[in-house]
Amino acid sequence: MSNHPLDFMRLPTSLLMALDSRTFHFWFQPIHYLVRMLHILSMSGFFGLEMLFALAVVQQMEKDALVRLSRFMLRPLHISYAIAMITGFALFFYDPVHIGARAYITPKLIALVVSGILEWYGHKALYWPIMKGRDDKVSLWCKVFCFSACMVWVVVIVFSCLNSEGVPKVFLRHYF
Repeated sequence: MSNHPLDFMRLPTSLLMALDSRTFHFWFQPIHYLVRMLHILSMSGFFGLEMLFALAVVQQMEKDALVRLSRFMLRPLHISYAIAMITGFALFFYDPVHIGARAYITPKLIALVVSGILEWYGHKALYWPIMKGRDDKVSLWCKVFCFSACMVWVVVIVFSCLNSEGVPKVFLRHYF
């Protein structure tokens, strides 16, 4: 029995075992680290572009510059998001029992769903009107929304970091 505070949120082992495919594991093994590097690079590219757009909105960048910035960012943002999601799924299915048994995978998945919904809504309600130059001034709720969407992505990244390795062991004795 684990004493982890999020232990109740762990994915069932039977589900993780049903998702496990040794064929995919052995096929994917030679390129595993390359896909992991691609995942980290695309995720950081997406997060950087998202943060750049949020900072531009929050800091009241002038309308023409904001329209140009959003048009410049559109394709790289979508490409990096797609690559991060595809490689993330591939990395999960590489070893679902090992990855899914960790304590922070469920909060990470919940945060990913929330951030995906925020991104869908944000692009529909905020990003496209700004890119088309419809709004003369960005409203306060738009700023709050952009900031909160970025904070949810920060939560996803924090849970990813917490989920990647175990807690380091602290040695309480000093030998000197």
